[in-house]
Amino acid sequence: MRSKNLLLCALFAALTAVSVALPKIPIPGTPLMFTFQTFFVFLSGLMLEPRHALVSQLVYMALGLIGLPVFMSGGGLSYVLEPSFGFIIGFAVCAFLTSLLTRRMVIASLKAEGRARALAALKAALGALVSLLAMYVIAIIYMYLIYTLYLGQSTALPVLAVSMGVFVLMDSVKFVLAALIGAAVLRRLPG
Repeated sequence: MRSKNLLLCALFAALTAVSVALPKIPIPGTPLMFTFQTFFVFLSGLMLEPRHALVSQLVYMALGLIGLPVFMSGGGLSYVLEPSFGFIIGFAVCAFLTSLLTRRMVIASLKAEGRARALAALKAALGALVSLLAMYVIAIIYMYLIYTLYLGQSTALPVLAVSMGVFVLMDSVKFVLAALIGAAVLRRLPG
């Protein structure tokens, strides 16, 4: 990996980590909060090639697991037993898939005009939706397993899935913002 790519991976890992310090909004009835982490996950996928987007989020995960307080409630290896750790795993998958499925379409939409631009934007939106849903599937299954197997609480998988609907909507808005910013930056980059 070239030094420029290493630097970009480190930058997006740091941005995801620092986003925990930005304002958080508790979501009533859930142990989760509205944060800007997914915004930076999406942005890493839009700005980096797939493997670099994946590495950036794996570095973020590693920083938290070694004990740095970069996760919502701190850090450390025991964090894998938190119900929300599935999101952190999902971040890596989401960044990878966003880059793989969406990045090229965003770049294509910048170069195209008219109908071709609209088609590229539609494909980018579909790729973003797949990336977002992959993150949520991982997070919901992980949360379900932790609640039932580790915490001994009976939780229905469909109830968890339905309760995530608000988050999917909020994350969709964050993705649109990340796409606008990512497209503006990509438009100004050479090549």
